[in-house]
This record gives sequence, C-alpha cells and structure tokens, in this order.
Amino acid sequence: MAARWMQAALAHEHEEETRRRELLDVDPTLSLEAQQSAFLDRLSAGAGVDPREPEAHLVRSQATEVFLRLEPVQARLAAMPVEERRAALAGIRRRMGYSEEMIARRAADDAYRDARWENGHAYMKARAELFSRLEQGEALEAELRSLREQYFEHEAPTIAREEDAGFFRYQRRRVYGRN
Repeated sequence: MAARWMQAALAHEHEEETRRRELLDVDPTLSLEAQQSAFLDRLSAGAGVDPREPEAHLVRSQATEVFLRLEPVQARLAAMPVEERRAALAGIRRRMGYSEEMIARRAADDAYRDARWENGHAYMKARAELFSRLEQGEALEAELRSLREQYFEHEAPTIAREEDAGFFRYQRRRVYGRN
C-alpha cells in the first residue's frame, strides 16, 4: 500500500511539473525578480486576478506555490548560500503581496525545514556508512533502528515504515520554500 502511495505521489508530482512547464515556462537566464514578474504577468492575464492584490489571498498562496515549484526558480534557489536563499524567498513573498508578518512566519517555516533536511542528509550519510560496514542481519537492523532514533526520535517508526516501502524522503527532490 505504501509503495502504491509513493508511486501515485511521484506520478502526481511529475504531472504537476509537466503542466507548470507547459503553462508557466520562465527563462532560466533571468533574475528571480524578472522570472517572477513574467510569471505574475502571465498569471494575471490568464486568470484575470493579480495575486498581489490584498483580497487575493487564495490566489496569492497558489501562485506562490506554483512559482516556487518552477524548475528554473528551484535551480536558482538551490545554488544560493542559505542566507541569500532566505533573503530571496522573503523577496519573492514580498513581491507576491505577503505581509511582513506572514513573511516572517514563512521564514521560520523555511528555517525549520532547512534544519530537518540537514538532519535527514546527515542521517542518510550515516545510514550509508552502516550499510558499508555491516552485513545484512540483526546487527544491521539494530544499528539502523538506533540510528533512526538518534536522528528522528519519535518519528523513527515512520521513517522505518517509509524505508521498508522503498521511500527515502531525504533522497527526493527538495523544493525550497515548500518542503
């Protein structure tokens, strides 16, 4: 069941990305600001609603989500140092019409996610090291269980079930500003 869920989620993500590319392709050579401006112009023209308008809360949220998932935007964000990326995300949200309070809340969410991804990548590295030095069996399973608890505490059983199903959340694509 978990494997089916994972396949469906990956298929849905791929379908979403294909649709975004077709409808909202942005020039990867442009600055983030220029990419966002072109994106907002196309979105406003197509939807007839400008997400920057104060009353457009739902549209703003959806437009931000779509813009942040665009591959050229993600490539640019991924290439930035952490502080520059945080400033860029704040700028994107500001240009979308978010309040300073909401920008601060989203920045706190981003910092939390950054810490989780760093922890997850450290876990994956330690996990790979375990597999390189231990043979399959009870010793490996015990060490792996201990490693999961060390890195994920109360979430360790969830991580174990995901791995048993072949899903490794910290090997999937990172979407800055989103996950």
